[in-house]
Amino acid sequence: MEVDLEALSRNLREIRERVGVEVMAVVKNNAYGHGLIPVTAHLSREGVGWFMVAKLKEAIEIRDAGIPGHVLNMGPAFTERQYLEIVEKGITQTVYTMDQAERLSAAASRAGAEVEAFVKVDTGLRRIGVDHAVAPELIERVCGLPGVRVAGIYSTFMQSPERDEEQLSRLLRVDRELRRRDIHVGVRSMASSDAVFHNPEGWLDMVRPGAALYGVFPGPGDRESSLDLRQALSFKARIEHIKWVEKGDSVTYWGRFIAPNRMRIGTLHVGFFDAIPREMANRARFRVGGEYRQGIGSVSLNHCLLDLTSSEASVGDVVEVIGREGENSLAGIAEASGWMVYSLMNHLNPVTPRVYTEGGRPVALLDPGTA
Repeated sequence: MEVDLEALSRNLREIRERVGVEVMAVVKNNAYGHGLIPVTAHLSREGVGWFMVAKLKEAIEIRDAGIPGHVLNMGPAFTERQYLEIVEKGITQTVYTMDQAERLSAAASRAGAEVEAFVKVDTGLRRIGVDHAVAPELIERVCGLPGVRVAGIYSTFMQSPERDEEQLSRLLRVDRELRRRDIHVGVRSMASSDAVFHNPEGWLDMVRPGAALYGVFPGPGDRESSLDLRQALSFKARIEHIKWVEKGDSVTYWGRFIAPNRMRIGTLHVGFFDAIPREMANRARFRVGGEYRQGIGSVSLNHCLLDLTSSEASVGDVVEVIGREGENSLAGIAEASGWMVYSLMNHLNPVTPRVYTEGGRPVALLDPGTA
């Protein structure tokens, strides 16, 4: 996989210019498949001061890499050791129960340090968070705990216009009640990529873009917006094997393809292990030597095939499996396979080597498969 760091910078700039408030970069799930540490380090150099992850492990990795800035972990902690590590590593922890907050406070006392917390408010999505109706009471109690500093409150839109309006009103009511009690939590945040496009009132003090940061539009209609995003990622593989099959021969599992005539076909050593959806059977489109070639047969765990008839391609030639635009872009593959593009990004294999480029030149390599 190749990640264009200049595209990341451009997308960040576009988002910043649109919203005019602070950007918390969502780098969860291995930076949406783009590589956690290289992406976070680059965005830090671009002046991003807040990062969000979904797992404590990723927050620790960022801290251990020495990358400056705040790291908000929205995932849970279950053990005393985990709470202590949150404090010792300087991680900002999500809390929404008194039990969580008290355990965080106890860990801060043991470490002789202060820890930041964000309170997650449930305004209607009903996954996690303190219910908006009782949030002011809980937040006031958390603010009174030793060693805990509430740096902000946040919630998550349903991405349904009518309900989003009600959700925003609920969070703002929580904030007004806190101010009435002379409690100022600092940051209020609700907006992810979808709201960056569709809900300016929800930008508040900080937005949390994920997909848009990597150059992926949340929905097909968003391409017509004023944001000029560039997909940062491409995925390339080499042709492993080339063979001739005769008219009437079946190809791949379940004979998903029957050769209509004598054909020259190539094998790529990539498959649904690498996030090529199985639904791309007989639908995939690959770029070989500047032209699209049809994928044929089923997508296996580690293999897929393409039609090389009338092509001069050879074993070892590079094939663009995922391009930055066109039929085999992330959006193109998602549409052809019936997947959400968000799901496709978050199924990219984390052990595939990633090359990072600037100005078309490689500047870093991430290869988790090497010792």
